[in-house]
Amino acid sequence: MVTALAAVAAWLWFGPRIASELAGTATGATSEALFTVLVFGPLLAFALAGAALSGLPAWGLGQRPLHTSGQGLALGLGGVLLATGYAALAGTLRHGTAGGISLALLAGVLVIALQVAAEETMFRGWLQPLLARVVGTPLAVGGIAIAFAALHVLAGTSDGVGLINLMLGGVLFGVLAARSGGIAGAFAAHFAWNATEQLVLGLDPNPGVGSFGALADLDLVGSPRWGGSGEGLNASWAMAIALCVVLVPILLWPFRGRGQDAASMTAGRNLSPSPHRPT
Repeated sequence: MVTALAAVAAWLWFGPRIASELAGTATGATSEALFTVLVFGPLLAFALAGAALSGLPAWGLGQRPLHTSGQGLALGLGGVLLATGYAALAGTLRHGTAGGISLALLAGVLVIALQVAAEETMFRGWLQPLLARVVGTPLAVGGIAIAFAALHVLAGTSDGVGLINLMLGGVLFGVLAARSGGIAGAFAAHFAWNATEQLVLGLDPNPGVGSFGALADLDLVGSPRWGGSGEGLNASWAMAIALCVVLVPILLWPFRGRGQDAASMTAGRNLSPSPHRPT
């Protein structure tokens, strides 16, 4: 476990520099797509290899994958909309001048899917059930959520509230994975959250929209703690409150099925046999 986290940390430290060099003179959406493939492609491969060596099906979808995916999509979408609503109530939400439908949005969907797939396969598909073998599911969910947030420091996240939100998001994705014994729900929630924030509402980056564009261009201004900073919604109390609102009923709802705690002990016998196993 420690070796795996150290390897991931080393790649997140050196990988972006290597990717930037390999991407060369590419700009805009092409540059971002190349960067994501070069950084998160190897991370995904490493997670799959590590899980295979550990006897874990890192891409197992878990129990009732369509149902859990639908739940994840609803939670991710609902969480971002709730956080945006809180920011609007705080008077920090403004409409920008960009936004609209474009072909680049499709590329953005694929890029976000790759990034989320790599992160969820690594943290919830491999490391969480691996740690659960030793300390049990509850501590594994919390421990991996902390590691998930801490490793984002290497990617440039330094804001305290932003790190809290990453940890809360890690708990959300971890609980969804643990309840179903696979990453379908976690991937769906993580993907819906990132895609809605970036490609639908245009809240990340702040201000403006990313290189893939967005359907709308919403900007956050004013108080940094309600989104009016370069970190935007991700470093706001609006997102922290929304994550807590989403998490509370999930944590209080009784576990159904045997989940990842049992799956980690039986090397995935209770998981979906599909080899196709996401803020």
